[in-house]
Amino acid sequence: MNILDLYIENVTYNDILSRIQNHLSQREYFSFSYVNVNVSLNSNSDKTLRGNLNNISAIYPDGIGVYLASKFLYGKLGLKERVNGTDLYYKILDLAQKGNYKIFFFGGSDKAASVLNQNLKMIYPNLIIGGIIPKDESFDEQILEKINQTNSDILFLGLGTPYQEKWIATFGKKTNIPIQIAVGSGIDFLSGTYKRAPQFIRNVGLEWLYRLFLEPKRLWKRYLLGIPHFLFLIVKQKLFSRETF
Repeated sequence: MNILDLYIENVTYNDILSRIQNHLSQREYFSFSYVNVNVSLNSNSDKTLRGNLNNISAIYPDGIGVYLASKFLYGKLGLKERVNGTDLYYKILDLAQKGNYKIFFFGGSDKAASVLNQNLKMIYPNLIIGGIIPKDESFDEQILEKINQTNSDILFLGLGTPYQEKWIATFGKKTNIPIQIAVGSGIDFLSGTYKRAPQFIRNVGLEWLYRLFLEPKRLWKRYLLGIPHFLFLIVKQKLFSRETF
């Protein structure tokens, strides 16, 4: 479905996991990224980012804002399920452990990279980790070579928007890793260096408010200015767009 000129897949967690499994079984290239309110706004003002997103194999919805926007725009034909990126990443890790798939992590802070292996092994003791490289926005060919040498099956790319989308557009088909997932801050959350909201807050879709409480200086513009802007653009699309998907 079209939300602010991005085609977002109407998928459930199981749909995404099934697609990953199918592509892994054939070792076919499949890249996908998430779209939340912030990414939607950035892509609305950045044509290069929007192009990179629309050239990725699939875009899945992330968070309560995009889910509610889909219901406002398309009613019963809106998104089938509210997908949360971090929850999805844990499900993918579980799939990888059960299937003996090797995962490479590229992104996150230096601190996150240093503790990621230890923290994940406590949850997934049999997870095969091909390597971990902290965030680097230099688009270095040597990093690509290091990643390829591991012959991993799944790449978690946590460079943040717009770098991770540009990296997939630049290097995605040069890697020998079939599944490439843009995860934003996902590696920081998986490592435990970013705290998640308590479960009851996540259940009601207010994890963004919890993050704002923890990091007001960094996130106040994203949420306090971004959310009203997003609502305005969604109402504008509802009133003036004739496109339906």
